[in-house]
Amino acid sequence: MAQTKTDRIFETLRHRILDGDLAEGARLMSLRHACQQYGVSKNVMVTVYDRLVAHGLVTSRHGAGFYVAHASATTKEPENLREASDIVSLLHAQLERPYTVLVGDGRPPESWLLNSVPAVTLHTGEGGYGPPHGLLLLRECIAAAQISAGIEVSPSQIVTTFGANHALDLIIRRFTRAGDTVLVDDPGYYPLFAKLRLAEVNFVGVPRTPRGPDPDALQALAAEHRAQLFFTQSLVQNPTGCSIDLPTAHAILQVADRRDMLVIDDDPFIDLPGVAGTRLAQLDLFDRVIQIGTFSKTLSPSLRSGFVIARTEIASSLAELKMILAVNSSSHTERAIAGIMRSRRYQKLSARLAKRLEVERAEGMARLKSLGLRPFGPPDAGLYGWIELPEGTSDLEVARQAASQGIFLAPGTLFRASDSTLDPPAMRVNWSRINDSRFYSFLRGHT
Repeated sequence: MAQTKTDRIFETLRHRILDGDLAEGARLMSLRHACQQYGVSKNVMVTVYDRLVAHGLVTSRHGAGFYVAHASATTKEPENLREASDIVSLLHAQLERPYTVLVGDGRPPESWLLNSVPAVTLHTGEGGYGPPHGLLLLRECIAAAQISAGIEVSPSQIVTTFGANHALDLIIRRFTRAGDTVLVDDPGYYPLFAKLRLAEVNFVGVPRTPRGPDPDALQALAAEHRAQLFFTQSLVQNPTGCSIDLPTAHAILQVADRRDMLVIDDDPFIDLPGVAGTRLAQLDLFDRVIQIGTFSKTLSPSLRSGFVIARTEIASSLAELKMILAVNSSSHTERAIAGIMRSRRYQKLSARLAKRLEVERAEGMARLKSLGLRPFGPPDAGLYGWIELPEGTSDLEVARQAASQGIFLAPGTLFRASDSTLDPPAMRVNWSRINDSRFYSFLRGHT
């Protein structure tokens, strides 16, 4: 990533302080002189000095200027990149983006999604917070997309959110209490595990097969733990890339009916064409299924926009909770997305994304096969693959070694709902980022 003037000046001063060129207690140039020295505006230098203060390298003395603090070893940034060794570090690595090769990342490259969202002007009367359910225009577009897929939905069943993770937060708050036990996919969506731990909710993994969650295990675990919620993903699941087939979908809903259990289907690829599999909502019509969707994977993660579809009474309760916690989501963002959907641009963008993924996936599968590596199951399109590593391999150690070479991997251990060491070692890969020769060179030497 290209450095800005602010970055360059910050790095110059940081190195001078750490190298001892600027001694402890030395006064930095005044803002005015620094602006002249570096040929930048006052705002740039204020930002640089503030960053130096934030890193503990400089102290600010009111009315006297900025002075070099004690440059101890603890202020120096680590030489080694943060490897994905736990859930929090895996999230950090994807947000901070310190790597040059991003095979384990959870999103398509920015270049695939740039310019997806045009500028938008709010209409008169839209400068306030808007209704708790979210912008009606966007909810109408979402409902129309569901109807086109053969699922009858009304806008009153839809609540917009700040992305899929916000939707998960709302559902966890609404339907669980500390000490409850819920069921989740195993392997499954690791940020969900962190949210449940934060809410002091216990979770038990239902083994995921290439055809979806194991219905027999789901039945047994639901009965054993008296679970009222099951979190899963119908289509191209994160991390396996596999979808639920029709017989498995029927079996899951039969268990949900017998156990009076809600099924939370968190599906970021509802709108991606060409995806194989069966959506649970196609069979259930939102009786026991609560659907979560997002535009992060198909438009941009920066939009922070998603939605929940549920029975009307559940949607209303979630909208009320959303109002209490966040007042409302962004009408500005939602109008921009609605504009893309109404113009049919969204469908074209989704089709283009699906085609690019198909090409990259085919090449990645062939290159992995040449190294003797195969996916857990044939991926049903989508962004992810679950690649099993040779027996006896530590996926955490492989990720650590990759990190030392600037390669970000997502070890399978972090997607497991349990701490079992019996599970085969694996890694989640992102098909849109996998075809980098540096990644395959690394694999040849470490697997």
